[in-house]
Amino acid sequence: MTKKKVFIISATGVALFILGILFLMNDVCSVDTWVRCYDIDEYVDLLATLLMYAIPVFTFSLLTYKMREEVFSSWLLFTYVWIPFSFAVVLFSSSRQSANIVGLSDQAIFGVFTWGLYILISLIIIIWKYFSTRHSKSV
Repeated sequence: MTKKKVFIISATGVALFILGILFLMNDVCSVDTWVRCYDIDEYVDLLATLLMYAIPVFTFSLLTYKMREEVFSSWLLFTYVWIPFSFAVVLFSSSRQSANIVGLSDQAIFGVFTWGLYILISLIIIIWKYFSTRHSKSV
């Protein structure tokens, strides 16, 4: 996949994430109108949890856009592996509220945890590959 395609897809994901969050914040489904939203909040919450990956993918695609192709390719390879793994973890975790301190569902907790790990590991890969390709270029 090219840098431009990753950028466009992640920008679309960010837009969908923002729309999902706005949908949840406005609580559109609680209004008793001709449109009924039976338990749609749960699905929008799951969608927002999954789409939150669009923000770091968008950010890292911007960051690596002007870098060498090797840096982008290394990060993208990691992304190809990590995102499906994270989605599987979130989807197969329980959607019910757990008895934790913050009162979040297990899906939200695993989503935030895998999201944070993705950001950390992506930064490490980008920095490591950037400096290793700079060093190999000068030798």
